[in-house]
Amino acid sequence: MLCYGAGAVGSLVGGVLSRSGAAQVTLLGRRAHVAAVRTWGLHVETPDGVATCKRLDSITTLDDLGAPPDLVVLTVKAYQTGEAIEELAPLLRRGARVVTLQNGIGAEEAIAEAAGADRVIAGTLTLSVSLLRPGAVRQHTADGGVALAPVDGDASVADIAEALRRAGLRVDVLGDYRAMKWSKLLLNMLGNATSAILDLPPSEIVRNPRLWGIERDAFREAVRVMQALDRAPVALPGYPVPALVKAMRAPAWIARRTVGPRLGAGRGGKMPSLHEDLERGRERSEVEVLNGAVAREGRALGVPTPVNAVLADVLTAIAAGRRPRDEFRRNPNALLAACRAAPVPT
Repeated sequence: MLCYGAGAVGSLVGGVLSRSGAAQVTLLGRRAHVAAVRTWGLHVETPDGVATCKRLDSITTLDDLGAPPDLVVLTVKAYQTGEAIEELAPLLRRGARVVTLQNGIGAEEAIAEAAGADRVIAGTLTLSVSLLRPGAVRQHTADGGVALAPVDGDASVADIAEALRRAGLRVDVLGDYRAMKWSKLLLNMLGNATSAILDLPPSEIVRNPRLWGIERDAFREAVRVMQALDRAPVALPGYPVPALVKAMRAPAWIARRTVGPRLGAGRGGKMPSLHEDLERGRERSEVEVLNGAVAREGRALGVPTPVNAVLADVLTAIAAGRRPRDEFRRNPNALLAACRAAPVPT
């Protein structure tokens, strides 16, 4: 098995699978990470303890693969999917299956076009994970796990699910991959783009009723898009998404008391992914496939999504250097003004 793009998520999954003996694992990642894993093994911290995984290989290029894998776990950023498909093309032609553990909407369809839908398994990870340093990964939360769904409804994912369960992960197998991915999108949206734009932790966003209003409006826009697409929310490991949708329909002050406390706890206290990417100076943001996906689908369906459009446009522009970050950093009024000024389709 090859974990392609092994940062935090790929390293955690590859590490626990290698320790369980469920698979011969190779990590493909950045040079510093690979060098550390080769030298000392992969250091994995979980709420249950600390372990070092040494029964795995690590490489920086596919040219160094010892043997072609029959399974690829894809964990690159969503906007890197096209490049990954091109590089993985020889393995896909040999029949390798692909499990996507990526955020957002659209990766599965792109991979299915290259590999065939029957060889693509959509996945979501509902554990909070981060790369502490090269060669070391931390699982911040215990609640959660992996959800899997075949892109081709007739394909089986039983062997992959069983391997992950033997490795100690909770695994749910679902029937509708689109409903699964949109349900994960709802989780990924909360306290994410606003935190990145404002350089504030989710807990501060929850404490501010006006910023909470942005969160709730963006979430409810996404739910309306899901309804227009005929995608019902589904429960994911550790996260009863249908109950979350119901809670967010309540008056704002009730929703804030009900949902707000889980925002920080759900990530184990770490800052959300879109903020981390901005801090690392990445010029693209996965907001494109989160709030941006909601806005694109909304436009196509005639469903107004002004708040998601603002969040996606502002964060994309900041990441690309088209807008100064200090315009919004710790300045809620600037973001609130941008949302108020957003045109609402009639």
